[in-house]
Amino acid sequence: MPSSCASSSALRILVSHSPGNTALERSLRQAFPQAFIACLAYEPAGPVSKEADEIHVMPYPVAGAQAWLDRLDQVLAETGATLLIPTLEAEVEMLSGLLPELARRGLATCLPDEQMLSRRANYRLSELALNCNVPVPDTRAVYGILGAVRAATAFGYPVMVKGPCHETCKARNEPEFISASIHLLAEWGAPAIVQRCVRGRTCSMVGIGDGQGGAHGCRCLLKPCQQPGENDGSLPDLESLCHRLIEDLQWRGPFEIEVIRDEDDDDALCLTAFRPCFPAWMEEDAELAALLLETMGGRAVKAVES
Repeated sequence: MPSSCASSSALRILVSHSPGNTALERSLRQAFPQAFIACLAYEPAGPVSKEADEIHVMPYPVAGAQAWLDRLDQVLAETGATLLIPTLEAEVEMLSGLLPELARRGLATCLPDEQMLSRRANYRLSELALNCNVPVPDTRAVYGILGAVRAATAFGYPVMVKGPCHETCKARNEPEFISASIHLLAEWGAPAIVQRCVRGRTCSMVGIGDGQGGAHGCRCLLKPCQQPGENDGSLPDLESLCHRLIEDLQWRGPFEIEVIRDEDDDDALCLTAFRPCFPAWMEEDAELAALLLETMGGRAVKAVES
């Protein structure tokens, strides 16, 4: 059992519920059996972890920061929580601009600031990768359908198209590509990101950035639908890539760095995404949950062996 960063019974934690996955709540309960855990849910009904002591319905982040903070104040009055763990990307993006507000409410967090978030967004990922000497697929930012079609034609189908910060679609032909591009530009605005489709296995490195260039508790994960390959696992090339990115960003908080091993380039790593939270499909991990709370509590972070 991991050693706790404080008396387990003294911990009062707010954790947002990731739909379809309760791994983080289970991990927290395993690491801190006596902790008070309240789930912040965005649906009034539906499955929520049995590990939660209480459930509180929150407004979606699109309702605006003030509506979210007003509801948070009600939850804090009822729970007396002092630790906040968001698990959804939209939450992290909103809360990165509210760090002083959260601190004034006595909430400890482990979150990136707005500058860190902006630098790892889809529309700036190539720039970050260049700074860190990390390969990325051929990428073009486009601002309209005509430019998007030209970029996709140059790369050849199938092709990936992404929103500036959210959502990724794979288009097998021009009609699918046009439909996806129209949707992404309307939903998220410009630029859309057109990217050459790389053949290979996708894997992710997850961990926690300490805000001083260090990455801790790193694990290499394969998505459940994939079979491991001989070059998968927590290998030096993947660890080196991860640490270069985290150091350059001075990242603080959980992360998922997604890469593809390019079948057409001798299984070389190719960066495809940097997300500001653990993946929803990740299984429970009590050691990582304990390390996250230790980081939030302001204690010295020690690497947890995978």
